[in-house]
Amino acid sequence: MSLPVPVSRRPRPVKRTTLAVAGAGLLAVLAPAVSVAPQANAAPGGDWNFRVSSAPAGVKSGAELAINDKTRKLFITDSFFTMQTKGGSNVSFDFRALQPGVSKFSITKRKPVGKIDYAPMPWGLMPFGPAPVVPTPQVPDGIGVDNAHSRIVSTASHANGVTIVSQNATTTNASNLLSFPQAHPMGVAVDERSQLAYVAMNAKNYVSVIDTVKRREVAKISNIYMPSFLDIDTSRNRLYVGNADYNAKKTNYLTVVDTRTNAVIKKIPTPSNTRPQVDPATGKVFAASFDTGKIVVIDPNSLTVVKTIVTGTTPDKLAIDGQRRLVYTANLQRKTITVLNADTGAVITTLRTGAAEHSLVVDQKTGTVFSTNHQGGKLTIVSVTKK
Repeated sequence: MSLPVPVSRRPRPVKRTTLAVAGAGLLAVLAPAVSVAPQANAAPGGDWNFRVSSAPAGVKSGAELAINDKTRKLFITDSFFTMQTKGGSNVSFDFRALQPGVSKFSITKRKPVGKIDYAPMPWGLMPFGPAPVVPTPQVPDGIGVDNAHSRIVSTASHANGVTIVSQNATTTNASNLLSFPQAHPMGVAVDERSQLAYVAMNAKNYVSVIDTVKRREVAKISNIYMPSFLDIDTSRNRLYVGNADYNAKKTNYLTVVDTRTNAVIKKIPTPSNTRPQVDPATGKVFAASFDTGKIVVIDPNSLTVVKTIVTGTTPDKLAIDGQRRLVYTANLQRKTITVLNADTGAVITTLRTGAAEHSLVVDQKTGTVFSTNHQGGKLTIVSVTKK
């Protein structure tokens, strides 16, 4: 049985008994590509029409993605990574099938226009049990972009590496890689004004502050339990960090950090495994809980929860259209995208996509939404028009 490792969750340690590494002759198993017929889908009384389509993403398994609205490109991490088990801790891998990298997708042409090859970089070590024992390629998961300096910052959670590479690159080498042994780096947020990237080091309980131009760690923001995904509000000099207590699910909060001092301002209790997104128009923070399906809305002035929205779905990530006042959630397990009113929190409609929606971004110029498909090579595209 082939078990793909979801990039949105940290794999649980496996007690080591028998382990076969690369060369076991396993065949990578891909979910069939999903082709979604265009559809118009709007709730009664809604002001918008939503048309769902799809296009090749240039990846085997879409994970995180980021946008450069000036060059009109998306950058998509290919997180295809499989392991096979015969039961218990008898686990084997075949890394020969992997083609790690970041796809470049043209927003105007609606197709891939290139890829950055991550294969040449040094491998890391993935822990099994208490020790790192499995040599692992730099398969990218999380991503952020420094468009002011034409940089891509990506994380390889299994290989414990952070890659910083030019957006114009076609390949990588050892100079692009920063190693963080056993740190399990996850989400990325970038402040383009200061050329600083913030990376959540989930297994080490801190956020790393990295200079994207000099390619080095310049600070650590400590005392954040199991940080996962994060977002930045540059106008308020704030960093919002979600956490993921994968073990007991009892320590759940959103950390607010002052990016001028790296000081923790407040820890706001939230549902478990929340992932924040800042509304670019109002500064409100929408934090989606993958575990519970709830979205909490946090006021940026009082830093308190002012609304809780029960979606009844599995929101892996969300994205906010600040101009059209729409919020989108990628519902991984339900294979849908939910659309909400950003001002009231009301659910406008649910779009059926037929694909496991992983992460999404909004093109603020056009309102078009792009969503990756976990264990699939397609990109779901939602076009929005006024009624």
